[in-house]
Amino acid sequence: MRDSNNHRHIALEKARIFLSSSILEYAKKRNFDHGPSAHQNVSGLSKYISHRVLSEYELIRQVLSLHKYQTVEKFIQEILWRIYWKGWLEMRPSVWTEFVQMPAKEGDAYLNAALNGETGIECFDSWVTELKTTNYLHNHARMWFASIWIFTLRLPWQLGARFFLKHLADGDSASNTLSWRWVAGLQTKGKQYQATSQNIEFYTSGRFKGSLPNESACPKIEFKDYPITGQVPPANEIQEHDNLLVFENDLYFRGREKLYESYKNIFVTSLPNNKRHISLSNNVLKFKAELAEQFCRQFNNAKILSSDLESTLSTHSSLDVVYPFTGENLSFLESVKSRTSIKYSFLVRHEDSVCMQYCRKGFFQFKKYIPNILEDLLS
Repeated sequence: MRDSNNHRHIALEKARIFLSSSILEYAKKRNFDHGPSAHQNVSGLSKYISHRVLSEYELIRQVLSLHKYQTVEKFIQEILWRIYWKGWLEMRPSVWTEFVQMPAKEGDAYLNAALNGETGIECFDSWVTELKTTNYLHNHARMWFASIWIFTLRLPWQLGARFFLKHLADGDSASNTLSWRWVAGLQTKGKQYQATSQNIEFYTSGRFKGSLPNESACPKIEFKDYPITGQVPPANEIQEHDNLLVFENDLYFRGREKLYESYKNIFVTSLPNNKRHISLSNNVLKFKAELAEQFCRQFNNAKILSSDLESTLSTHSSLDVVYPFTGENLSFLESVKSRTSIKYSFLVRHEDSVCMQYCRKGFFQFKKYIPNILEDLLS
């Protein structure tokens, strides 16, 4: 195994700085969006966590090794929101399927104005520029943005969710899709998130002023429910085949070094746009490619798969796969499986399996089990 300077080291240093002091004021200051390059009140770790360059569980253990739970409760809850969204979508995969099956809408003047930041709504247009330039938005800005998109511009939430996935470096199939549904009032039925000019002005410290039209819109309605049809994947750390497939959304290998080294080949991939439902920006594709390449430098048996992905996979009758969760990567895997005779066995982290058993209902029900989750993590 070889060492290299990479995004992992950057993430660890950012975590060290944030956990040393800023985290203690996180609950009080986290909702303030001070603008591009001024997000010191939040951790800035999301793009590393979403690819598991830094694992959610590793970060939680670091936090609790330094601080008492009561002083950092909100930060830990925010980390676990990501796991909750994954678990909820895992049990209801049709939500993802229906989302990506909605065709992209082209040529609409209102949509084009939103995508180009030309709506005349100062804060919204500014966030479009920030998103495209930095591939990041503060979480509160994402909520305001989605609310304006849905209730002021009256555009389909699915198109906004696609826009975010295209440009966010921390884009995650579950968190992104379900957060947009939540803002629209579909995830928690009848309870939408409504952006207001007063809230935006206060939490941007006066950067954006002026009223928004339609500040009291009704939530969106869908005339269907999504019963649980999926299941929590069981924990598994046993090698069953000679080759391993790793997608870019779970590159965490600490504790699995010996296991990974035992494979004949580790195939590492970040799907190109022609293998995705939703095309990503060049900046996001480049970031994912860097992460995949840096993972490969840790193992002599690892190699990047890109344009030859399907043909290489089809030459192997069986593979182990680091479970990619419901979303783009699992959709691709299922597509390959439907056209070939290849067989897969999934590696699933114990921590994921523990957390996701509690994702059957809303987050506040999940939150009741956080003590159980933490007890398992720290045991």
